[in-house]
Amino acid sequence: MNRVVLPFLLSFLLAPSLCLAMGSDHKSGNLPPHDGWPTGVYDAVNKPNRVHGYWINSSDTFFYKGSNAELQEMTQKLAQAKGAKAEVILHAGNGVARSPWSQEHIDAADWSVTISGDGAITRTQDKIRVDVWIGGSVTLDDLRFPPEVTVSSGGEIESFIKRHRESP
Repeated sequence: MNRVVLPFLLSFLLAPSLCLAMGSDHKSGNLPPHDGWPTGVYDAVNKPNRVHGYWINSSDTFFYKGSNAELQEMTQKLAQAKGAKAEVILHAGNGVARSPWSQEHIDAADWSVTISGDGAITRTQDKIRVDVWIGGSVTLDDLRFPPEVTVSSGGEIESFIKRHRESP
């Protein structure tokens, strides 16, 4: 047993970042098929208006530029995906497409989709988070989401109001 445990512990201590997380940018163009996603998610996110994407462990994030209609169509498809629960977070301002390890932004973004697929391990639904920035091509006018999708604020406006009230 020591022959197995000792090398594992040494590799964990000597290279913790390698053992704890892996990630990379997605190449531009069509995404390769992904067997681990719920049915319908691949078709929803593999769109030509994707400007960037990256993955970390079992989580994928994609950034998009587009209109209200394109966002609503994608959200409708994500809401219909079996075995997934979608939520929308509305943010004030402009979105920036970049990977966590990027030194500068790659492009502007109107929304991003993050697919966290842990269902095989925890037996829970896959989570799909759609972050929408109201400040570019997407506006609140005529924006509609399916009723099964939860919608909440990113908190930027609330934080501003709180800071404003607390300032002398």
